[in-house]
Amino acid sequence: MSRRVAAVTTSTIIDHRMFMLVDEEQPGAEPAMPHDSGDWVSAGPAAVLVESPYDSYDAMLRLEEWDAEPERDGEQWDDVVDVTVAWPTGKIRLNQITAGYEDTGFALTGPGSYHVRLACRQTDEEEYLVQFWPAAG
Repeated sequence: MSRRVAAVTTSTIIDHRMFMLVDEEQPGAEPAMPHDSGDWVSAGPAAVLVESPYDSYDAMLRLEEWDAEPERDGEQWDDVVDVTVAWPTGKIRLNQITAGYEDTGFALTGPGSYHVRLACRQTDEEEYLVQFWPAAG
């Protein structure tokens, strides 16, 4: 059974219909636009780019680290995507496009490759759940 190691709830600005989660030492190459591959999430070197159908909008963002793959959240989500990303430092920041970078107050236990599960839904506000757990090997 997996165990949640850390969690932070914050908000992000959706700007130009997107936001990005990036490592503090992101190497600079940004992920491709998700819609180019027909999805709403794309992963690149030390970053995850998220596209939204909305623009100029504040969204709730929950970041969680788990010691192993968590069970699927029991709540109803509109869509869920899993990717794998190498995080050089494990300190996760937000790139809010025009608003720039912001510290999330969230850091992984350490650097390395992690599976990242992103879930989104639209209720009264747009919400995102991002779960990280170590990638094997």
